[in-house]
Amino acid sequence: MEQPPYKVVGNDGHVDAWSTGRLPFEPKGWLREYRNELRSALRLMKTSPTGILYAEYATPDDAFADLENVLLYNLGSGCYAHLARQGIVCRRTSSTDDLHRVSYTNTEPTGTAVSAGLLLATAQLDNNPLGNTPTHWWSAFREQLQTHGGALHEGEIGIRARFGSAWSQRGFAPSVKALLDGLIAALHVHDGSERDHVTTALSDVGDGDRLWTLLNDPGSAILGPRRLVRPHGPKIAWNPADERCGYFEFRRVKQHEALTVAIHALTH
Repeated sequence: MEQPPYKVVGNDGHVDAWSTGRLPFEPKGWLREYRNELRSALRLMKTSPTGILYAEYATPDDAFADLENVLLYNLGSGCYAHLARQGIVCRRTSSTDDLHRVSYTNTEPTGTAVSAGLLLATAQLDNNPLGNTPTHWWSAFREQLQTHGGALHEGEIGIRARFGSAWSQRGFAPSVKALLDGLIAALHVHDGSERDHVTTALSDVGDGDRLWTLLNDPGSAILGPRRLVRPHGPKIAWNPADERCGYFEFRRVKQHEALTVAIHALTH
């Protein structure tokens, strides 16, 4: 009998799944069926008052893939938001075979940490940005980002974010993608292209000319230069190297600040 291209197994506290191909944003055919089964299994998971959602993606190859997209965004937040109100942790590992494997677990905060390497950068936000777009998050982080050492980092990064009482959102799910895109973008420098269009778009969140200067300032660009933004209709689309994030964790803690972030070199 021919082997099926995917399988999903779960209960109220854990879901395991594998597939012969990575789940894309707009799946078709059996990948759509796989996504739907995975969504259903996650909706059946039960949350706990002190637990967090721990998700892991084991990849069989070295192809570029955005960890957050594979585990969360491509599924849609509606199927896992109830599991991520106290925290969410995502990690990329290597598959032991040719399959793309994902897992989702309700766990306690002490059971998810990974070894962190050299501290690369930190940031602290006293309040939420006024909007929840990558541009709002980039502007907030770029203003507050402190790099440590300043040398160009060419490997993977791990991100640890702590959310305090000033964080005004009930859950993390709606903010994960925009926050990560904005934060990782703040670690790049733009290549100077499309100045007029980009400056106008940046004016939606502040002084466009000043933000354009920050966008092209290499001072905090520990992930290097790239075409970081491009026109997308009247707005802009961001293109940070978020595939280089191999681990991130969002957790609620007892602090007043809305958000403190530490970016580390990721060790394996």
